[in-house]
Amino acid sequence: MDISVKLDTSKFDRASAELKKQLPYASSVALNNVAFRIRGEERAAIGRIFVNPAKLTLNSVLVKKATKRSGVAKIFIRDEATNGTAPSQYLAPSVIDENRIEKRFERALRHAGFLPRGMYAVHGKEAKLNKHGNISVATYKKILAELRASSGSKMRGVDSAQGSKSKYFVGKINGKLGIWKRAGGKRNPTAKPILIFLKGRPNYRQRFPFVGIAQGIARRHLPIELDKAMDHAIKTSKR
Repeated sequence: MDISVKLDTSKFDRASAELKKQLPYASSVALNNVAFRIRGEERAAIGRIFVNPAKLTLNSVLVKKATKRSGVAKIFIRDEATNGTAPSQYLAPSVIDENRIEKRFERALRHAGFLPRGMYAVHGKEAKLNKHGNISVATYKKILAELRASSGSKMRGVDSAQGSKSKYFVGKINGKLGIWKRAGGKRNPTAKPILIFLKGRPNYRQRFPFVGIAQGIARRHLPIELDKAMDHAIKTSKR
């Protein structure tokens, strides 16, 4: 997910040789100044739109600087992550108003046979969320490990130590299929909804006008930045 910022330099077609000589350098300076201004505004928008965004999300907007040769600056959302889903993937539904992508945990659940085809997982009301509004990666790993251990024990017809202690299970309660957490003990057993399985991809409305922010800033500031860069380039070239 990226935006390219370019300059229309046709107005310099009849410019003097000195102006044309300085144009590639001045253009790259102007483009980069605008690109970093866009990055700052995009980051500010993320802070306003999302509740307690993670550091990875706040720092997800990056810039590929323009050079005298390329004449193009790119502003893009990071498409990789050391652990978990890349920002370009999980922010996409909020940028282009579409159904969200399948999460890594959902793929793992589906592969293990716990999540039926065509269904997706959303937070249950008893899910413990971190300050960013998500279930932690460590908790996801714990849930999956316990589900696998419990399932393996049942297939072997034994009740392993891990299986007997498993807090999480997949089941349907009050018509809701999902992952539940055992609670209450033997005398008053109950189950807390951690993840609920829904048919069809959850739909997110567009909240983050990534493209609109970039276009607005480029339209307002590119001419100003180019004039400033050209003036500076010409003045310094005569020294």
